[in-house]
Order: sequence, then structure tokens, then C-alpha cells
Amino acid sequence: MAERQSNIERLRIAPETLDLQRAQLLKERAPSSALSVLMLLSLYAVILTFTAPLLHIAIWAAAAAAMIGATLLQPALYEKRGLTTGNAREYLFWHTATASATGLVWGAGAIWLTDTASDISIYSTGIMLLSLTLGGISPQSAYRRSYVGLASCALLPYAGFIFFSAEWPLNAIGVGALFAYAFFMSSSARVEIATRDALAVKQNQALMEELRKQRDALQKASEEKTRFLAATSHDLAQPLHAQGFFLAALREKTRDPQQLDLIAKIEASWRGLGNLLDGLLDVSRLDAGAIVADRRRTDIAALAARIADEFSAAAAEKKIALSVQADPAAAWTDPILLGRILRNLISNAIKFTSEGGHVSLSVLPAEDGFEIAVEDTGIGIPAAQQRAVFDEYVQLGNRERNREKGLGLGLSIVRRLAELLGIRLTLSSEPGKGTRFSLMVPGATAGGGTGDDAASTAEPHSKVSALCVLVIDDEDAIRSGMSTVLSSWGCEVLSAASGDDAIGLLDRMDLVPDVLIVDQRLGGDETGPDVVERLRDELNEDVRAIMMTGDISVETEREDGALRVLHKPVEPELLHRLLGEIAREKAEREPA
Repeated sequence: MAERQSNIERLRIAPETLDLQRAQLLKERAPSSALSVLMLLSLYAVILTFTAPLLHIAIWAAAAAAMIGATLLQPALYEKRGLTTGNAREYLFWHTATASATGLVWGAGAIWLTDTASDISIYSTGIMLLSLTLGGISPQSAYRRSYVGLASCALLPYAGFIFFSAEWPLNAIGVGALFAYAFFMSSSARVEIATRDALAVKQNQALMEELRKQRDALQKASEEKTRFLAATSHDLAQPLHAQGFFLAALREKTRDPQQLDLIAKIEASWRGLGNLLDGLLDVSRLDAGAIVADRRRTDIAALAARIADEFSAAAAEKKIALSVQADPAAAWTDPILLGRILRNLISNAIKFTSEGGHVSLSVLPAEDGFEIAVEDTGIGIPAAQQRAVFDEYVQLGNRERNREKGLGLGLSIVRRLAELLGIRLTLSSEPGKGTRFSLMVPGATAGGGTGDDAASTAEPHSKVSALCVLVIDDEDAIRSGMSTVLSSWGCEVLSAASGDDAIGLLDRMDLVPDVLIVDQRLGGDETGPDVVERLRDELNEDVRAIMMTGDISVETEREDGALRVLHKPVEPELLHRLLGEIAREKAEREPA
């Protein structure tokens, strides 16, 4: 019994819901219950003809049949309006009243039809009532009050009548009826508990099925969103990608201060659009599992200093002091993803710090690694909202949805990238006094790395003008913009619209380029990786390659490191830095 009670506690149903389910169960069982009682009535009407007057039997049978009719009438009255949580308790009340009246008719009829001087008569009526009450346990115990009414009105008066009216030892049947009543009450209680458990399990299964459907619907919506962004990201990024290189080329061709100022404003607007697109695509790449951590030994102090330097102009423009405190620190992490985390945090710190404030970036030794802290004297975050800021599309202090403040994806991306890298991220903030984000990054010894990630933490020193670059893109605007920018950097530039054009161009010129810059999607069925492989086979040399793509499902870097991937729109500065690394490697390979 205790175990059953614990099951009810575990599978608890709201009272209104339980009442409704009980009423529905009783309504469903009404026809079969009425049929069973009718058969029982017919059987005992025949048996009682041997011990009771026919008229008395007929009167009793008519009354019992009327109660069977009442049992069938009640569910019929609720057929049109149906059972609801509002009328379920009313249905249960009238069902209990009908069951009690049925028990009273049978109990009173048994007393009326019993000849206390005849043992056959007492046995007949006694077994008749026991059959009625025993058979009623299962169907009536869905709502136990109904069964208690039936059994109490049928057995208790009869037990008292036999005990006090019959002679010994026949009056012992009255005592037996009381014991039977007690046993039936106990059994009905167990059946009720089992019924409630079954109803609870059924309801939980229905809820689980509903939750499963909702989960499947949400998953389908998420997959459709990811597929939509994957399909459209290339087309969204392509014009921004071209604009960036045209702006960079335009900047190289003018020295007029007013024109340069206008170009800077256009670039700021272009960069804002690019940041919005990057935020959306970063979330989609994380959803699609396209971002994979590439942990290596990284000088996070040098990384922090370089990233802080990137934001020095933005901080100076707002008259915010930006400081860096970092001693050499070798950590085991992905420098590219960690860099994205730090850029988001510093960008946020500057965005929400007023003029004259202070933003600091520090790298401090900690247990089993290092603590990177980004701290500001900005507006702060209320305690009640500190968890919400890591959700997608949440922005504090931006009710007007100013797009210059982003989409509210930065901290969501930070949280998810930190989880991907196994970095513990904590936030402490006080409104009006500022905010501090802390990142616990494992030391290099934790990952077992041995080599420094020079490519990720050091600025390239070689000049990109030493490079011969082959650009392969099927869009004229992209080729034109990139060729102009690369030429302004001093590179020798070749361009082609397809793999066949590139192979033909290289055959005519009889040269091997230092770098291939290829679009991921070319005309027809041609793809960037296919073209790179064809050119390497044709040249019989593992030429370094950079692939540009708007597809969120493409990984950032291939395992061999010989094919780097940049997601559109690409910052010309990022391409310049990557070309500088390639130029430095080329200079190191050539004899002095």
C-alpha cells in the first residue's frame, strides 16, 4: 500500500484533471456495467421464484430495472455537451447518487424477499448481494465514493437485518456479510489506487507524446532555419564581400581627408552589416556543428595584446581608456575561437561604457591554467538579468532595437564557444559600477602541446608584395575588387573565372603562384576544393590555398592546414594578415 501511495505522489494529477478522467472512465463503462447488472437481475429473479412470492419479485425487479435505466440515462444526458473539467464533478455526484440508490434497491429488495426461517432464502439473497457488490469493485472503483455508496446501501442494512432477525446459526451470515463488506472496501481501495496510477501513467504518456511532438516541431524548425541560412548565406555575404574589397581599393586610391572620412563612415556601416550577418551565421554554424575546436599551444598574452590593439581606435573614439595587463602565458586552446570570444567581450565592454570610462584586459596565472578577465566601468547588469544576457537576441538597454548595437547574439556566441573550448565563463556585475567577465583557460601542459602557435599569435613581418596570387571566382565584381586590393598591396595578381581558365592561364604564363584564392562555389558543379586539387595536380606542387565561402557548414580550416577557409564577408585586413603569414613562411624557406 505504501508503495502504491508513493506512485501516486510521483505521478500526481491535478484534481480537476483526475475528476474528468474518472468521469470519462465511468461514462465509458456505463453500458457494460448496466448489461452485467441486468444479467444478474435476470438470474436472481429466476432463482428467487423458489423462495419468494412472484409479485414481490416482480416489484423488486421493476425497481432494479428502473435503476439500470437511470444508469444508462445519465451518460446520455452528457452526450451533447460532453464532459469537461467544469462539469466532471457534477457527473461524479449524480453517478454516486445513482449507485447508492441502486444499492439501496437491491439491499431493501433482499430484505423484503428474504424468509429468515429458510436457510435457502437467506443463502439466495445473501449470495445475490455479494455478487452485486463484488462485481461492482472493478467498474465502480474508478471513483471509489460511487462504489462505497453501492456496497454500503446494499450490504450494511442486509447484514444488520439477518443478524438480528435470523436464528443461530443463520444469523452468522450477517456477520459474514460485514466481513465481506470490509474486504470489499479494502479491495476497492487498492483498485482505486491502481486506477489512479493507470490514469496518471496514461496522462504522462500523453504529455510525453505531446512534448515529443513539440520537440520534433522545434527541431524541425531549427533545422529549417539552419538550412535556410546555409542556403542564403552565400548570396547574402557575396555583395558585402565585394563591397569590402572595393572600399579597401578606394581607400588606397585617395588621399583627400574629407573623402577618407566619408570612406571611413561607409566602412563603418559596411562593417556593421557584416557583424550582423556574422552573428547570425556564427549561431547557425554552432547549431550545425560546423565550428570545430582546434586546440594548440597558444601565447594568450600576445593574443590578448593583439586583440586589444584592434580595439584601441574604437576606445579612443569614445575617449575610453583601454589597458592590457598580461605576462607571457602558454595556454592549450583554439586561438581563433578564443580570439572571437575576446573580441565579443571587448566590443561589448566598449559599447556599454560611457565616455571617460575604463576597459581592461588581463591575463593572470590561476590554478591549472590562466584567468583572462575583461572588466569595464560601464552601466553594469542587474543580478536578475545576468543569466538572461547569455540567451540569444537579448539586449539590455536597447528597447528601440538600434541595429548599431547588434542583434543581442554576442554573449550567446561567447557562452557557446566557451562551452566548446571547455572554458569556465563567469560574470560579476553591479549596475552603475561595471561588469567583469572571467575566462578560465587551461594551461598548455594540460593539453600536452609542445609547439607555439606562431601563426595565430604573431604578426606577420614579411611583405605581401613578394607573393604571386591567383584569384578564382565566377563573379566579375569579386575578381575585380580583390585584384584591385591585392595589386595595391604590391602582389602580382592573376584572375580566372573557373578551374579550366586558371589552368589555361598558368600554362600560357608558365609560372607557379604562391597562393590560390578561390571561391567555394563556382559555376556549374565546380567547387573550390576541386579546383585547388586540380591545380595542385597540374602544378605538381602543394600550393597554399585560401577558400572563401558563405556556406555555414564549411569548417574553418582543413586538417592539413594547407587550405584555409574564410567566411564571407571577409575583412581585407584579415586577408592581408593571412597573406603576410604565407609571405613570412615563403621567406623562411628561401635561402638567404
